[in-house]
Amino acid sequence: MAKIRHMYPGGNTCYGFYSFYDHIVPPDAPQKIILKGGPGSGKSTFMKAIASELSQNGIDIEYHWCSSDNNSLDGMVAGDRQLCILDGTAPHIVDPRYPGAVDWIVNLGDFWDAARIITHKKTVVDLSQEIAMCFNRAYNRLKETQSAWWEWSSFHQSAVNTEAVNRNILALAEDFMQAAPKSVLPPRHLFAAALTPEGIVSKVETLLDSSWAIFAVKGSPASGIEKLFNYIEKMLPLRNIFGEIYHCPFDPAHVDLILLPDKKTAILNISAHIVDYEKYLTVRQYKRMLDFGQFMDTAAISPYDQQVAASAERFQNGLQQALTFIQTAKTLHDELETYYVSAMDFTRLEDFRAELTGKLLEELKGPPS
Repeated sequence: MAKIRHMYPGGNTCYGFYSFYDHIVPPDAPQKIILKGGPGSGKSTFMKAIASELSQNGIDIEYHWCSSDNNSLDGMVAGDRQLCILDGTAPHIVDPRYPGAVDWIVNLGDFWDAARIITHKKTVVDLSQEIAMCFNRAYNRLKETQSAWWEWSSFHQSAVNTEAVNRNILALAEDFMQAAPKSVLPPRHLFAAALTPEGIVSKVETLLDSSWAIFAVKGSPASGIEKLFNYIEKMLPLRNIFGEIYHCPFDPAHVDLILLPDKKTAILNISAHIVDYEKYLTVRQYKRMLDFGQFMDTAAISPYDQQVAASAERFQNGLQQALTFIQTAKTLHDELETYYVSAMDFTRLEDFRAELTGKLLEELKGPPS
């Protein structure tokens, strides 16, 4: 039975749109197909149809979702990263690195009636500019919200028992990485959640099933969790251990989840200040659980309880305001798509898609024995 996983290669963050597109597949992957074309030209539907048919034939699939449209794909990966098909349009523009040898372009614009789109030129331009402005507002609000996170963190940072935190980080990290197989592969960076028009969402349950050993950690901002993940992230390449590193969808400088696929072991932040990963998991039996709250001097924080609560509230309000701008951008994008959808020859595109899928399936499964 084919394995199916879901993740995000890019996100709406406090640094603007943040891309890990280079980590979807290695630069020298056997085959990469880059899709070009306007909104509504069928890029996501094209990828979904190919992924579905390949998975029905027993080929493992990764779905790489769009953070700005909950129902759209930014890319798909088949097999052991043997094939990648991705959306190469803004804001994650991708061009061939090894044209013909690895990468090739499929222009879905070849299947539309350009004359019909030109008749709506002013509307298309106006909507595109308004969408860009909505994202600028969202990113500006997220940048402001980062200062609230810093303020919230600062009250806890001064109350941390650093010696105890460091001792537990070393012990937990060693336990996590112990006996992990050696690998020459570099770490892979992605997102396991995203700030989307439908709120903060994750598909982490497709990454962690009941067969995984999960190390869970929780605690206040700046209580030591960020330091733990930063330490493990730096140690993996030094110890020749392959890991998938999933970053925080609000601030990608922080890490929420690290997987060691060869060991089927994961370490996950379940603090739920930004993403409540636990609500997505079907199994919540952890191999180890470490609460960094035990290393905090709560008496040192209590005089600032009102300020702590105020900064936490300001952070949550800022997140919600940014999400509202992202939702407005999605509504406008849906309207923009209609001008392209009406100009597309989807019958001809589907014929091309079916022919391409047949070729890809033959290449991935190999000739019959």
